[in-house]
Amino acid sequence: MSGVVVKPLGPSLAGDFLRFFDHERGPAFADNAEWAKCYCHFYEVPVAIEWPSLSAAQNRVAMQARIEVGEMEGFLAFAGSEPIGWLNAQPRHKLPHCFDRMRVPATPLPCAAYEAAVVVCFIIAPAWRRRGASRILLAEALSSLAARGFRLVDAFPFKSGDSERAADHYHGMLSTFTAAGFAPLGETDSVTVVRKFLR
Repeated sequence: MSGVVVKPLGPSLAGDFLRFFDHERGPAFADNAEWAKCYCHFYEVPVAIEWPSLSAAQNRVAMQARIEVGEMEGFLAFAGSEPIGWLNAQPRHKLPHCFDRMRVPATPLPCAAYEAAVVVCFIIAPAWRRRGASRILLAEALSSLAARGFRLVDAFPFKSGDSERAADHYHGMLSTFTAAGFAPLGETDSVTVVRKFLR
């Protein structure tokens, strides 16, 4: 994966983020049209709002606004100038609805909520899958979060087994997390909850 560079999302990368996700042209959901309207907005939305009621245009506007005011965080992977992967890893307090959306009990914390982060989504362009992009994104995210003083990171890989469908692994694969030093914290019928302490 030489030449792949990971950058923290910020207002200057709003155009690259939108270019990656734009459902008619971008690579994010090129092989999954059903999810193409998402723009990684799903975990930002309270469950009181019915997800199917939101259009692609509405999700795009919402995410553009969040990025431009610095309220959306995460990491984009680039090959040259082209975005090829995305990791939604954020401070826990910026994703207050994620546990309800995942139908997972909120994980107990041994620290203040602002010292914890969560990983909720990996999206890799089809041409770049199975080449290590997820591992690179996660490593860079952990390094960045540690440097900012976060104490721990929780993640929620699906119990997808050997499924070949990318849609079954968008929380990241359990093996990716265990290789990065995460340890099991709990489980539900659908996910394994894992945690890594950064300090």
